[in-house]
Amino acid sequence: MNATRTQPPFYRWLIVGLTLVNQGISVGILVYSFALFVVPWLETFGVSRGEIMIAIFLMQFLGGLISPVVGRFLDSHSMRWLIIGGAVAMSLGLLLSSWASAYWQIIVLHALLLPLGMSLCGTLSSQTLVGKWFTEERGLAIGISAAGTSFGGFLFPLVTAELLGQLDWRITLQILALLTVVVMVPLNYWVLRISPPEAAALDVPEPLPHERPWTTPQILTTRMFWIPIAGLLPINMSFAAIQFNLGAYVSDLGFTQSTAAQLISIGSLSMIVGKFIFGGLGDHVDHRFLFWTMALSLTGALLLYLGRPGYVALVSAAVLHGIATGGVMPMMGNVYAARFGTLSFGKVLGFVNMFTMMGSFGSLASGWLFDMTGSYDPVFWLLLMLLVPSVTIMFWLPPTPRRRSEV
Repeated sequence: MNATRTQPPFYRWLIVGLTLVNQGISVGILVYSFALFVVPWLETFGVSRGEIMIAIFLMQFLGGLISPVVGRFLDSHSMRWLIIGGAVAMSLGLLLSSWASAYWQIIVLHALLLPLGMSLCGTLSSQTLVGKWFTEERGLAIGISAAGTSFGGFLFPLVTAELLGQLDWRITLQILALLTVVVMVPLNYWVLRISPPEAAALDVPEPLPHERPWTTPQILTTRMFWIPIAGLLPINMSFAAIQFNLGAYVSDLGFTQSTAAQLISIGSLSMIVGKFIFGGLGDHVDHRFLFWTMALSLTGALLLYLGRPGYVALVSAAVLHGIATGGVMPMMGNVYAARFGTLSFGKVLGFVNMFTMMGSFGSLASGWLFDMTGSYDPVFWLLLMLLVPSVTIMFWLPPTPRRRSEV
């Protein structure tokens, strides 16, 4: 990006709009639409549900592993070309997946190209962009930006379900690959033409004491880093466990894949609500109370998923689950930006993603538990039990640092 150009009025809000599109496309296709390919892949390749979940697990887990490296690059290199490269990697991964003749090929692509595309085009790059452009109104900006994943989660399952109803899964992937490269490459090339301001250039009345570069040992040896991870990890795990098995889960209950797409879209709309609530309140309310509200909403959803729920119960569960998991991204941005500042935000968030993406084990474990028990109920009970320690540990989250003028 060219640091010498003058910043146009409201340019930082244009950045927020760009992150809405980037996350909407990358997360909407790679994450929210994955469940709709499960049944076609089961029929095409003759694999088990546990084996199907290996692909999405590897994409999330390996995407988390490379996040610290990606975060460092986002702090020190042109985000414009990194994000464009991620869009190309994602498009190529989708295209090659459409030509797969065996399921192991889809697994390989979910382990190589697609994690790179997700890391460079998804939440990590988007929250890093917003974190570097905003100090005042950061919570609101992060909440709006994070809503992009849910807009994508609402739109793309409906589009994907319609394409799968009219065409086969291979052509559907090819259409999604074309859309990715045609929209994201020129849009990011045009918008990301100005470098983020240095922290000193941001409109901050008085610097925060933590507004400094953080080394890796400093990041990894403070409880400010670890406590939010311990709190958010079970919520991430619940998202992975339910989201990627939803197509098979509702099929077991006697519903169609159109119902699965509807539930995914309803959950995504609810996530938008959650993101605005937790993003907007993150500037004003104790982060611990916001987290406990998320945990309560998730508990209600898991209880509703137990047994053989009807359509109304499934919709209610999708709403509660969406509100809870919708808060994860704005909470991550608010919690860590408020405590670590912007100078090392990409690096910090990269390490955060590496550990929170361990929640991707939820998709793999849920598939295995179903294969062993023939039911998803053990999955829901396990997720409920994991919430207990996460709720408890958040009592020890250090308060948000304040400027001396606010004390």
